[in-house]
Amino acid sequence: MLTRRCIALYSGGLDSILAIKILQDQNIDVVPLNFYSPFFGSEIIRDPESYKAHHLKTFGIAVELLDYTPEIVQIVKKPKYGYGKHLNPCIDCKIGMLKKSKALMETLGASFVVTGEVLGQRPMSQRREPMNSIERESGLHDILLRPLCAKQLPPTLPEREGIVNRELLGDIVGRGRKDQITLALSYGIAKDKIPSPAGGCLLTDEQISLKVRNTYERLDPKLPAEADLMLDIAGRQFVLDARTILVVSRDEDENRLLSSLVYAGNIFLKIADVSGPLAVVRGDFSPDNLRKAAAICLRYGKARGLQGHKALFGPDPFNMTESIDSPAVSDEYCKTFQIDTLK
Repeated sequence: MLTRRCIALYSGGLDSILAIKILQDQNIDVVPLNFYSPFFGSEIIRDPESYKAHHLKTFGIAVELLDYTPEIVQIVKKPKYGYGKHLNPCIDCKIGMLKKSKALMETLGASFVVTGEVLGQRPMSQRREPMNSIERESGLHDILLRPLCAKQLPPTLPEREGIVNRELLGDIVGRGRKDQITLALSYGIAKDKIPSPAGGCLLTDEQISLKVRNTYERLDPKLPAEADLMLDIAGRQFVLDARTILVVSRDEDENRLLSSLVYAGNIFLKIADVSGPLAVVRGDFSPDNLRKAAAICLRYGKARGLQGHKALFGPDPFNMTESIDSPAVSDEYCKTFQIDTLK
């Protein structure tokens, strides 16, 4: 028997917000689930409670958070439906999220699942054929509802049974946002609070994809951990040896990001007596690697080219107690440790 309760995939973007609002307007009880990982939702990893509080206050949506990192790590390794332009396995990723949602339906008392997908909006996963494949592979045939473009698709079981009024659903198609913005304003969402279309999955970014690919290859046959992947999404990356990487921040925002990555196996490093970037070393903490890291870190700080400096290092970014010399090196030296395509 169908209930007036559903699960909604919630990315925090405008489309998923509107999909939920459309159903809440029909007195449907919606359980919003956010599947997060280092590639989408890294801010949740750093501060989940702030994320939940912001979305409740701004959009009135009480979101539940689910760590999707173990699943996406497996999916990126070998996606059945392949990748998009870079390392983004969009179809397999969406199928995985929907399968997890389906597994939670009985526990949550939900009888169907909702997404904010719009037909024709994304070239890989939101064309009619892949949308049909996603529905079939997820096991949600006839109970997967896409409220924003529902009138462009066959009626689902909740619509046919009268749980959801199809006439109140949308018929949006394509990549534009005009209809969504108009709808958002009608729901009382302030124009300056409407999420921008920027962002999304970081695996669609060429530079990040190259770093992630290198991480998989470097750690093979083991799969990367969350700590490995978080280092792929920010800063300048250097490969110190076959097992060791260095990430150096580019600005104050990245200093704050890197300082939050307190994982076992990370060592933080910075030049002792002048302002400059924070760095993270992960892998082999040999004296040779630490000297390389100190030299590169010095090169990107205010004391670049100057001899006689030391770097502090340790597992706590706010209490580094050990030190090592920081040799002055050239830009060319630093570039020898970068992935060729990132130089």
